[in-house]
Amino acid sequence: MANVGVLVEYGSVLLAVLCGICILISVITEFTKDIGFLKKIPTTLQVLVLSLVVCVTVFFMYISYANIPFVWYYLVAVIFISFVIALITAKGWDYFIDIVKRYWKNKIPDIEDTEDTTTKE
Repeated sequence: MANVGVLVEYGSVLLAVLCGICILISVITEFTKDIGFLKKIPTTLQVLVLSLVVCVTVFFMYISYANIPFVWYYLVAVIFISFVIALITAKGWDYFIDIVKRYWKNKIPDIEDTEDTTTKE
């Protein structure tokens, strides 16, 4: 039977790595989405492809570092996780804002409803 402390330790490390990958993909996407041919493709597609590339690269770097033998279903799991990371990265803030607006309806103005008064003359 697994020790709960070990499960919590590994779970927290895994969560930190997933958060780090999400932040990395967000930053790379924000800096590259207006460059060259990336302007022509949807940002969500760019996030998905970038998530696949980063997750698979990090996976192979880790198994090489830890001397873990490659097994095909590890790669399938990493590809599945990369789709989850792409969803979190692309739609996470939208979901968060929707939840906040649902519970604090009167306190938070809509972004579309606010006007920039500094540009008006």
